[in-house]
Amino acid sequence: MRIDQIKKQLQDFFFLQEADKDIYFTEVTHIPGAARGVFGGQVVAQSLACAILTVDTKFRAHSLHSYFLLAGKKDVPIYYHVERIRDGKSFASRTVVAKQKGKIIFSLSASFQKPEFSHITHQHKAPAVIPINEAERKNRGSGGSSEKNYSFDDDEYLVDVGALKLSVIRAKPEDKELDKNLGLSKLHNIRYRAENGIPYEENEIRAPYDLTWYKIIKNLEHLAPQVHQCILAYISDWGFLSTSRFPHAYGYNAKKNSLDMTVSLDHTIWFHSDIRVDKRFLFESESTRMVNSRALVYGRVYNSSGELCASVSQEGLVRASNLTKSVPKPLYFKSTFPKLDNTTAPDSSGPKMFAKL
Repeated sequence: MRIDQIKKQLQDFFFLQEADKDIYFTEVTHIPGAARGVFGGQVVAQSLACAILTVDTKFRAHSLHSYFLLAGKKDVPIYYHVERIRDGKSFASRTVVAKQKGKIIFSLSASFQKPEFSHITHQHKAPAVIPINEAERKNRGSGGSSEKNYSFDDDEYLVDVGALKLSVIRAKPEDKELDKNLGLSKLHNIRYRAENGIPYEENEIRAPYDLTWYKIIKNLEHLAPQVHQCILAYISDWGFLSTSRFPHAYGYNAKKNSLDMTVSLDHTIWFHSDIRVDKRFLFESESTRMVNSRALVYGRVYNSSGELCASVSQEGLVRASNLTKSVPKPLYFKSTFPKLDNTTAPDSSGPKMFAKL
């Protein structure tokens, strides 16, 4: 696809306008709910889009590393300044700074690679979840509740992604023990236990782990792969850091902590292969550490065939107040190592699959 076609698509979906050579801006800002500033996913996606507009169309973004420096303000234009660091035969590099009223609020470094075949591949196996029957959902008229009115019990709810709508469905794991644990954060379970006076046991701690199905509810097959990357970048920041809050807000620790502030500090994405965001994909997230008011979360993005298409990481500021007189015990969760499991590879030529023990 030609750069002028990609440019139009990016401008249409991310409300970008060109101010000068390698300088773009937007007058549209999204501040979700009670957030302190502009949604981080918007700034990440728009910065990546601006970088893409300066790179040869033969290249794809393979990684980005970014920092949130100041909270973006509503109704103030954001200007994106792109610096062309390097253009090589196989790789290209760009940096982008986002500014409001001359102040830098965000910085991003992105690297691009010309697609290159390799005969050696491996990946972690996708989590075992109950598949979604899209045709069955369509027949029964599932439309989804709005982002403002959703709860963890909703079958489906919708989130704004720029000019698009994102369908969000909580995935149901096949593992019954895991399913029970994830259920600790479901509103109907919380209400049932409260109404029936059922206390939580000390080991009933909601794991810092989550599984979510995403899909843009519009046919986007005409879009360039680079645009799908930008939309994924936008989605990857939605609720991501919340994974770290689960052990401290649900189950045995319910009402023991007031989680006063949650703010993203940085955001990293590795793009492994192309992905269609208008096809249902699975986002697996886990938090491996919470200390010094900072939480670290990791995410893995799998398409419906089980291919690992992207990996994500983020560190965030999580400030909390202790609502009890006692000092809470540190929480420890088991970590596992990969074990070869080729039984579910998409085909004989597909990537080697690894399952966690």
